Amino acid sequence: MPRTAMLRRLVLALGLALAAVPANAQAPAPSPAAPPVRIIIAWPPGGTTDFVTRLYARHLGELLGQSFVVENRPGGGGSIAWRAVAGARPDGTTLLLTENSLATAPPLMPDLGLDVRADFTPVSLLVDYPSVIAVPAALPVQTLAELVALARRDPNALNFGSMGNGSSLHLYTEVLQDAGGFRMTHVPYRGAGPAFTDLVAGRIQVLLAAPPTVLGAVRGGQVRVLAIGTAGGRVPAFPNVPTAREAGVDFPLAYWYGLFGPRGLDASVAARLLDGVRRANALPEVQARFAEQGAIPRGEDGAALARLLAEDLARWTAIIREKGIAQ
Repeated sequence: MPRTAMLRRLVLALGLALAAVPANAQAPAPSPAAPPVRIIIAWPPGGTTDFVTRLYARHLGELLGQSFVVENRPGGGGSIAWRAVAGARPDGTTLLLTENSLATAPPLMPDLGLDVRADFTPVSLLVDYPSVIAVPAALPVQTLAELVALARRDPNALNFGSMGNGSSLHLYTEVLQDAGGFRMTHVPYRGAGPAFTDLVAGRIQVLLAAPPTVLGAVRGGQVRVLAIGTAGGRVPAFPNVPTAREAGVDFPLAYWYGLFGPRGLDASVAARLLDGVRRANALPEVQARFAEQGAIPRGEDGAALARLLAEDLARWTAIIREKGIAQ
């Protein structure tokens, strides 16, 4: 066979073979010209925010064919990370993944140095973690109603822990107390870890945390979850635990996680990222990981995230001022 004819046949065969490969058989290769995307978070490695960020970074990289790198920038109550993103170029290469502390910080930090509503472009409301109302297994209450009754009988009987004055755990518990008509004594800690350690030891009696904080101790029989705070229904990680509303207390607050870019982020870039988030949330692996942690994938757009941020900012500003809470 002439050499040119043989080469033609080889090229034709290779083309047919490539055409037979499904388009979604593998993730798109990153473009050599595409710079890596930094997702900055305000907390050190190992916590729930870090887990959420790394899960999305991996799958967004695979789905969008671009490198996504997690950068932990703890310090300043979150302000170091927030300022880094607010001051970045709005080209889609620097993003912020944050929980709802972005909405609680402004009334607590007058010198924050940025406007959380104006200096960021909301991209997507990613996922919710219900707030779990946890007590030591040795505490003689089995339901939220029994906890409320105990606190009403003796306001000095119960201590609740938090990550510090003005932290989400502190503010959420203030809302729970107002909704249930009872009071407890606040014990602030420097982080959720020390508060959880004292919960297990019985030195505090109540902790409102995200599910991953307590799941191991619940399965080990050291901690009991009385109810969950969520606007939705029960979650698979706690199938037998009622929502607070089911238990008679109107407490729908969950911990939300959102993705933001700097102010002026191009709408097409935001739309591409939102598409990636929604495709990631539809992956069986992502759904399974979140389900085992008690989380609820959302994937709502930037407008929904902007509304939630505005509502939370108004709520927490009013509560912080009304109760005179300071860091």
